[in-house]
Amino acid sequence: MAAVAAPCIFGLRELFGQDTVATSTSPGWFKDALARMKERKLHGVVLIAPAGLAEEKALGMALWDLLDGDHAAAHELFTGGVFIGMSPQIAAACGLRKEGEKENRILLDPEGARIAAEVFAPEALKSGDAFAASFEPFLLGKDAERLKSRAEELLKRAPDELRSALRELGGEDIEIRERAAVTLQPYAADYHPLFAWLRRSAPDAEVRSALRSILERLYQSAKKDDFGPRLPFGTRVPKFTSGGCGGMREVAENGEDTGSMVACGRGSIEAPKVRMFLKFLTK
Repeated sequence: MAAVAAPCIFGLRELFGQDTVATSTSPGWFKDALARMKERKLHGVVLIAPAGLAEEKALGMALWDLLDGDHAAAHELFTGGVFIGMSPQIAAACGLRKEGEKENRILLDPEGARIAAEVFAPEALKSGDAFAASFEPFLLGKDAERLKSRAEELLKRAPDELRSALRELGGEDIEIRERAAVTLQPYAADYHPLFAWLRRSAPDAEVRSALRSILERLYQSAKKDDFGPRLPFGTRVPKFTSGGCGGMREVAENGEDTGSMVACGRGSIEAPKVRMFLKFLTK
């Protein structure tokens, strides 16, 4: 069983036309995202930041709240796809978005080809439920058709131990159910689509609840500071240093002190707690 899965397109013969390939000019983190998608057979969701700094920070704060808060529905999607954050400049340079296009989320298939693009409203990030309602059909397809197809594929090669544990997850004896959950947990990374589909489709509420817990534990086990489920590719968590007088300064992307104080309020200091957010990488 593999470790936890975590979840531009350059050199097109025609923009958005053929299979997509990263070249030497693509950011290294994008190449890593493409490799993750191909290896895990996961779709990629590219989130394109607004052009304005204030709007970008608002998006970064909303994403941080979803990633770090108690939002199991959102976490299941972050683990079930490869999420990528991009500035408009990088998205354009990588061939993901033509000049003048307004789509701010783009769906890539596991081979890296663009297959859909839409505009999503900021309200989609207001809560875990709102995020799931907006992003689940975009990532998984209508009625989760893409998820179902992948789940059926995985079930065909599932080992007997996994199949048996899934049956026991709905058993009458609580000890049997708990033992089954323990058995299934190490399989969660490799069989996430199967567990996620059964979490939606199983008729037994106990089974659905148990699978939700298994998937959430998988998410929580991922590292916060590595690209993956808890940190979208192409983003970073800003670092801060003392700014004097009880204030804080943000450390720049290259590790140098920006020399500017972080103002109090949203995305800043809240006496003395820092309001965290994600930043989009610039290279």
